[in-house]
Parts: sequence; structure tokens; C-alpha cells
Amino acid sequence: MMTRAQLRKMIIDLAIMVILSGLVISLGVYVSYGKMKIRKQEYYKEIFSDVIKAESYAELKHDLVESTQGVNHVYMAYDKEENIIGYIADISVFDNENRELHSYVGINKDGSTIIGYKRVEDEDNPIAYEQKEIKMLTVQTMGKQMPVALSRYGSTSDDVSYSEYNPPAGLKDGTYFAQSLTKDKKGYIDYVEIEIMDGRIKRVVWDGINIDPTTGSRNKASLTGAYVISGENWATQSYNICHALIELQDVSRLAMKSDGTTEIVPGVTTDISAFVDLASECLENSKAGFDKNNYLNTLAGLIQSTGTDPESVRDSNGFYVYPFEDLTMFKKPDGSLDLKTVYETTLADDQLDDDGSGEITATPVPTSGSEMGPEDGIATDPNSVIVSNSVDGIPMSEVRTFIPGVFYDVPGSTEYVTTMNTAYKFFKEYMNWMV
Repeated sequence: MMTRAQLRKMIIDLAIMVILSGLVISLGVYVSYGKMKIRKQEYYKEIFSDVIKAESYAELKHDLVESTQGVNHVYMAYDKEENIIGYIADISVFDNENRELHSYVGINKDGSTIIGYKRVEDEDNPIAYEQKEIKMLTVQTMGKQMPVALSRYGSTSDDVSYSEYNPPAGLKDGTYFAQSLTKDKKGYIDYVEIEIMDGRIKRVVWDGINIDPTTGSRNKASLTGAYVISGENWATQSYNICHALIELQDVSRLAMKSDGTTEIVPGVTTDISAFVDLASECLENSKAGFDKNNYLNTLAGLIQSTGTDPESVRDSNGFYVYPFEDLTMFKKPDGSLDLKTVYETTLADDQLDDDGSGEITATPVPTSGSEMGPEDGIATDPNSVIVSNSVDGIPMSEVRTFIPGVFYDVPGSTEYVTTMNTAYKFFKEYMNWMV
């Protein structure tokens, strides 16, 4: 028969065994959890370090993640002191054909600025992008504030900080245009378009159209590798010089050297003489109130004076692709080619309208309004402008960054912009919740 002392000893032994077993199990769970946590952090670092480099990451659990359309997950990035250094938004957007763009977007700790981007590339039905296109889009947005909208193909004043420089006196508001009257060695005719608003340079475009209609624009050719120059691709250099003109507000401040280059604009190594000449012509046209439509009408008349039907050399974008091989009849005594003077002095009386005005009818190229067609702030014509007061449901007055996008792939640029604006919608609400 078991005595009371033996029973007490057995109970104590059992209790010790239970406690030891519990400690062993707890230690095992702790070790296992620790290893799982380490494995999770290794996984996070593998997929997130090229978006935001951090000491550790943790998923954000919040109702807004589930309620914000397009947001799959949101992660927080921490430094060694466990301070938040930014966020990573896992976002999926779809185009009209249900093709997906799945991305990780890095956002700074206050939820306003884009600091990283990575395409996940695990979509079942992906939107087709090449690495060079993704690179061009990320370069345009890194370090920029959200929300984002596509601008016309050029630089806009929304892309630059407030300029302390004064523009030339006498600029009249409107859209002004000038193109070379001769082609270069590769068949391109340069053109520059400048928009003036409140007497300041607001938007600048520099590109080239080819006399071979199958070639396309110089921007497009430079991005596909068909047009190669030293340094950055031509499209990027064009964007940079347009950006600089808006910031400096005067062509003379570009400091073009005798060889046509400039040392004051980072990333621009190409000859900018054609740009300088045409931009100067645009600004002179602005002072005279000789806007884009008047210019194109006049150019049509000049082409007609050579015995060519203007519409036969007009491309789908509204440009007159016509190289004047013999310019002697169009030169002024000083050798310049002021199109206004050329038109007035070379057209015969029988080419004037019945009212003697000298106007040759040419279909105007729309620069705003309902003629452009697209909605929600995205223009699909490479010569169109933003025509809506919203983008991705966000008022244009709220937009902080305008980008040109991929020059020859507006729809693809649109999905990228929507990705950034999806992140903006989430962080706008989340940061308000934090306050």
C-alpha cells in the first residue's frame, strides 16, 4: 500500500516532469518560431531589398488594405533601431483587356514620395513591358511625389521646382510650333512645340518626324534602338533639355557652345543647335501671336506654293512631312527663314483666298477640348494634352508629378501611373487614419 509520503513524492515528480516537458515544448516552439521568423525575414529581404533596403520588414494589418481596390498587401520597412523608414505596397492593376501589371512600390515613411519600384512578373496574363521601358518609367518617378499623371511628350513646368528665372518679355499665352524645313542625314525633320501660360514657358516638346512614314518619330526610334547616339538615349536627352528650358525660361541660358553642345544640362551630350533654333523661333512666334495653327496653315501654303498638295504630305499626327531641298527661293536677305515673312513674300496672288487674306485652309491640330477624345486625364494621341480634370479618379489639382511616360506606349504608361495612384489613394487614407 502506497504511503502518503510516497504519493506526495510521485505527485511532485509528475509536476516536475510536466513543468520540464512544458519548458522543452516552449523552448522548441520558441526556437522554431525564431527560425521561422528568420526565414520570413530572409524571404522579405530577397523580394523587397531592391525596392527598399531595410533591416527588417513586417506586414501591415489594416482594414484599408482589404478595402482599397488594387492593393494586395502593404509592408513596413524598419531600420536597425526598429524605426519605420518606408512602406512597400503590393499592387495589381489591369488594363481594358484584363492584362495585369503586378508591382511592389516603395514609399517613404510619410507616405508621399516614390522611392522604389519592382515589377513582380508573376502575372497569368501580363501587360507586355521590356526592361528598358520599366527603367524609363521608374527614372521619371523616383523621388517624385504622388499622385502622378501623364503629361504631353515633353517636359512640363509641373516637373520642375519653381524657377526664379524670368522669361523673355512679351510672351503671349498659347501653343507655338516650329519645324526644320530640311531633313537631317537620317531623314528626320526636327520640331519644337512650346506652350506659354501666364507669360511663362509651361511645356516644351522636342522630337523629329521622318520623311519615311514607316520609321516613326525619333523618340520612338531611340527607345527601340533604331536611332542611337552617345550617352543617354535621345528620348531621355530630349526630355532633359526641354526640362531645362522650362526651368531656365530662356533659350540663351542653355549656354550652347559653338559645337552645338551644352555643359550645364546633366545627361545632355547631343547637339542641341536644332532645338535652340526652333525654340527661339517658337518664342519669337509667341511675341508676335503667331500660334501653332497659324504656323501650320502657313506651312501648308508654303508647301502648296511648290506645287505639292499639303494634305498629301501630312501625317496622322498633323505634321507636314515635307523637306524643302531648294531653300533659295524662301531665304530672306539675311539668310533666315522667318516663316511668317516667307509666306507673305512668296505666295502668288492666285493662291490667296477670295478675301485676299492669304490664308490657306488646313485642318487645325486640336490642342485641347473634346476633340481629343480620351478621358480621365490620359491622352492617347502623342500630340495631345491632358484634357480632363482628373486622373484615376484623383482631381488634377491634386497631382504633384507629371511624367512623359514611355513615348511610344501610352497605354502601358497608363497602367504604371495607375499603380502609383493606387498607392497614393491608400496612403492618403492611411496617413489620415494615423493622425
